[in-house]
Amino acid sequence: MFAPATSLSRRSFMGGVCATAALAATRGFAQQSNEVVLSGGHIVSMDPDIGDLERGDILIRDGAIAEIAPSISGGARRIDMAGRVVMPGFVDTHWHMWNTIARGLPRSRLGPFGKTMPALAKVWTPQASALSIRLAVAEAVNSGITTIHNWAHNTAGLEFAEAELEAMRASGLRGRFSHGYPQLLKLGDRMDFAALEDFQRRHFGGEGQGADMIELGLCTREPDRSQDAIWREEWEIARRLGIPVTTHIASDRKAAAMGSIRKMADSNLLGPDIQLMHATHASDEDLALVKKAGSPVSISPWTELEVGYGVPPAARLAASGVEMGLSVDNMVLAGNADMFSVMKLTADLAAGSAEKQAVLPDRKVLERAMISGARTLGLNDVTGSLKVGKRADIIAARADGINTRPAGTIDFMLTHAAQPANVDLVMVDGEIHKENSRLARIDGAALTAEADEMIAHFSEQAGLTDG
Repeated sequence: MFAPATSLSRRSFMGGVCATAALAATRGFAQQSNEVVLSGGHIVSMDPDIGDLERGDILIRDGAIAEIAPSISGGARRIDMAGRVVMPGFVDTHWHMWNTIARGLPRSRLGPFGKTMPALAKVWTPQASALSIRLAVAEAVNSGITTIHNWAHNTAGLEFAEAELEAMRASGLRGRFSHGYPQLLKLGDRMDFAALEDFQRRHFGGEGQGADMIELGLCTREPDRSQDAIWREEWEIARRLGIPVTTHIASDRKAAAMGSIRKMADSNLLGPDIQLMHATHASDEDLALVKKAGSPVSISPWTELEVGYGVPPAARLAASGVEMGLSVDNMVLAGNADMFSVMKLTADLAAGSAEKQAVLPDRKVLERAMISGARTLGLNDVTGSLKVGKRADIIAARADGINTRPAGTIDFMLTHAAQPANVDLVMVDGEIHKENSRLARIDGAALTAEADEMIAHFSEQAGLTDG
């Protein structure tokens, strides 16, 4: 169906088949109601031992991947994947989900993003945040995002945190809830860490990992926009509680000039548990420090351009060797949750800024949206690639669409041609959320009608409209 990319020679393909056979848990299994076989698709595993299979089957049992092979017999249910590319679900590494229903409102009568959002925050409610998450989840599923990092930076009280976590858990998606701070928190005020510790104890058993698929994180006001004593205290408390931290950093030139990355490095306040957002104007020296400490970085190229931060440093980040994930950031600015367009923009920004074609190869861009994204959240043992033993977070994109065929290589098709409309199947932890290109668990019309009504009310309350 496709001309193989350089990395997908027949030798590597056959090696992947052999490795797959060795990794398979069982053969000739009995049919059970908890078993599903995805049959006959072009498998992009993102696992170096398995590789890609031009035609293969995946057995899913009890929500986990039990076998990957060219052909598997049996299965209580078989789903035909012919004409589709079967691959890991996308991992979004940074998403302010609470304001999803405010899509496009920086173009309000109050002016741009920085003036509109504080006005909305004053009138926002837990119900608005929960509805926003429900809408964000619908977009995530529709576009093939199976893991979400909810960057909840309008946690104005316990009821907000409760509402967002409940909505995330009800969604059935995997991810992290990064408990944040109120948007209206004053510069010199501290977060309520007693409330955070109580929230952790009640909902996560005193640890960052819950009983379900949602982990706990902490999003903080960045050192660039916080008093030195406060952000240092936030880091120290988070580490005492065992909660990973995420923060924006060096987003614009003024912020980068403050030297926060060097400060963090000098104080041993970088590391795999500290995820950095944007880093648009981080210097090469900054990135070397980040790489040495093992802190991952997430970029959101559409919003970084939209808000005026500058050109995302995709080429420099790739050259630095820093672990990098991708994100849609927020619907207020980005407009939609399309990881395909995020991948395309990432690849092309890297080429344009380096003035060299394919400086960030298509397969590397795919990695950023899948296994690299999972690594930035510490979830790479669970998701991000297709491998026996991992959870079945799997999507399938139609390769026979008018916009996807012919496409030369699989990698080009996925990073430059495909769109959310091509996503035919979405499975999270073995449960189907989208099938035959239709959302399986969400009434989209009812959801958007509810969102329309609620944002109209809050826009009027916040003075964004003439009323």
